[in-house]
Amino acid sequence: MMKRIPLMLMFCLLLTGAVLAQEKPASDATKPAAKPATAAALPTVDEVLEKFVKALGGKEALEKQTSETIKGALELEGMGMSGAFESAAKAPNKRAVLISLSGFGNIHQVFDGTKAWSADPMAGLRELSGAELAQMKRGSDLLSPLNYRKNFTKLELKGIQKVESAEAYVIEATPAEGSAEKHFFDVTTGLLIRVDGENESPQGKVPMETYLSDYKEVEGVKAAHTIRQVTPQFTAVIKISEIKRNPPVEDTRFNKPSGQ
Repeated sequence: MMKRIPLMLMFCLLLTGAVLAQEKPASDATKPAAKPATAAALPTVDEVLEKFVKALGGKEALEKQTSETIKGALELEGMGMSGAFESAAKAPNKRAVLISLSGFGNIHQVFDGTKAWSADPMAGLRELSGAELAQMKRGSDLLSPLNYRKNFTKLELKGIQKVESAEAYVIEATPAEGSAEKHFFDVTTGLLIRVDGENESPQGKVPMETYLSDYKEVEGVKAAHTIRQVTPQFTAVIKISEIKRNPPVEDTRFNKPSGQ
């Protein structure tokens, strides 16, 4: 299982650029479905996405972002493991993530805009392909809130569902390659508060629920500062301590990482 955890953690941390113990994800049979509603009672997909962009700070503020760096800490609840991470991103879709995990070592994942690699002490260095590469590309998009129509070939509003204490609009987002995801937007605030999807890995698809909270404004744009990832194997809590917008980021940050 130790080999699987680092691979799944990488998908978790990619969401911090967008983007409490919890039970394991509910099975499809027991997970509450989105409440159906008449078309007249629901907004359109574009209206939900427009409210989301506005809640973050607006299209103009988002478009001013050319780069981003993030620092934070993570804890694997119940496993006695914790670590630190750094993420550097550059428009339009370059991203490099480094995790230093106690008792394991350093985990790297890089997308240079075309190719993607991961490296860790157990799996070594490998180049990503197929659905893994496509997922990495979507997760590296610095302006992803503005690019839903670009990153997903189909968007469908499924209804309203309770997410903890909030009511949320549920948008099913289907990419050109890979599994469909469900994105939950707070009806009141407009913010993205949950994403359900499957993490692509060499071991197969792993169901994952991502909860985003503690939104704070950083240089005109809001970002979640607490991210909770729930999988059948573990729960990871990610606390963001620093976000910098438009710092200098050298292209060398996105070079192929060295093997472990």
